[in-house]
Amino acid sequence: MYGNVNVMYRKLGLRVLSFFCLALALAKAATGADLPGPAGERDGLAWLTDMRQAAFRLDYKGTVTYIKDEQVDSFNLFHAYRDGQERERLVSMNSPLREVVRAAGNVTRYASDGQKILVETKPSSRSLLVDLPEDPAVLTRYYRINLRGQEFIAGHLSQVVALEPRDEYRYTRLLWVDTDSRLPLKLDVISEDGHSVEQMVFTTLDTRSPVTSKELEPVAHASKGVTQVSQRETLPLESLNWTLMDVPDGFQMVSYVRLKRPPADVPVDHLLLSDGFSSVSVYLEKGGASASKGARRVGAINVDTVNANGYLITVMGEVPVKTVQKIAKGLRYKQDSGS
Repeated sequence: MYGNVNVMYRKLGLRVLSFFCLALALAKAATGADLPGPAGERDGLAWLTDMRQAAFRLDYKGTVTYIKDEQVDSFNLFHAYRDGQERERLVSMNSPLREVVRAAGNVTRYASDGQKILVETKPSSRSLLVDLPEDPAVLTRYYRINLRGQEFIAGHLSQVVALEPRDEYRYTRLLWVDTDSRLPLKLDVISEDGHSVEQMVFTTLDTRSPVTSKELEPVAHASKGVTQVSQRETLPLESLNWTLMDVPDGFQMVSYVRLKRPPADVPVDHLLLSDGFSSVSVYLEKGGASASKGARRVGAINVDTVNANGYLITVMGEVPVKTVQKIAKGLRYKQDSGS
């Protein structure tokens, strides 16, 4: 149940990536000495660092096309920086209505369900498009970062930045970064067999027109029949009754949340693991049942579902299938692990 909902949300938010430009001759001398690794990697890191700052501080809007499983979906994106805070809104251009709004440290998702508007809010400071750590240099532990020439995207000259995994537990990402605005213009997620499994691309981008307050407000907020669809309780990591025995190097547990979703209001525990760039969700539902068990792929997202100790366990993320399988097989209830 929660796996399918999360896949939809990941399609909305797709926290897809970003990267940014170093002004070659001048900035390289100023910043390159402070960055680790060989020259090519230092240049790639400089793009990522500049991108993160530009994506955070610039005002921009445009049309984003998302391609997955040979299906195409388009969204309007609005981003603004006001009084030291980011505000973002992503809204679908096709039915049914889907909106994601980020403001004041929260992300609110709106989805239509017949005559009702379903709403879910959670704390988050992560961009809807760009999700890089504060210090992109930490990515070099698990990815090789290099430059691959320049191409035009939506009429903008862009620099291609490649992030290639150092092991078999992550995907390759190719990023096209606007050499003028330093904003991400395109993301291509490449599977372990070399195929593109997911793409995000700006078809229009406007950094000159002001982003109005109205453009940042959800349309669904004024609609009738708005229903809050879940309750969230953040729990301390040490209270978790499960041990992760076999997690790929670099993935750390960053949050532990208990969800309740009507009408059943059955609690489901959600663990979020991340290496600073790629993330994996683990859902633990006591007594849960699933029509589809085992591993399966939904675009760039791989899912593995198993039963253990009376729990339905769903592990999913934009990582290779062997990653979710490894994490799922390594989950142990603490009584079983001798705790």
